[in-house]
Amino acid sequence: MFQLWMFLHVLCAIAAFGYGFYAPIFGMASAREPQHSHWFTKAAKRVTNLIIIPFAILLFITGAMLVQTGGTEWSARWLSIAMLLYFIALGVVFFVQRPAVNRIIALTEQPPGPDGAPAELTSAVTRMMIAGVALLLLVLAVLALMVWKPALGQ
Repeated sequence: MFQLWMFLHVLCAIAAFGYGFYAPIFGMASAREPQHSHWFTKAAKRVTNLIIIPFAILLFITGAMLVQTGGTEWSARWLSIAMLLYFIALGVVFFVQRPAVNRIIALTEQPPGPDGAPAELTSAVTRMMIAGVALLLLVLAVLALMVWKPALGQ
């Protein structure tokens, strides 16, 4: 069973977090072609809702099954830190990135006026980009903990 849970856990990690590694490329492309930014942001939201969030939740479930079948103790410090970072990442998604994405979608429903894009749009895009970088760093930290399982003073 351990191998099955490991396979599913890695699959969930790829599905949930793989997009975060190449989304900035699409973001830069849509900045160069702002006429497509609205479509891209709506598509990114759909991918998040249909794939990223469900697989991120399944990631926790498969991880719990790995702990149960693999002999890792729930009290292992590396695991506690990894789970804390995981929940912080989910908080960033739900409380920073999703509101920013929703605001960007609302602000780009109509083409910009003669004065250009509203300043609020720039602010929302900046929040989304900062949240994206934070998420990538959190994912990398969790990955490092999962792979190396450091003793961390135990």
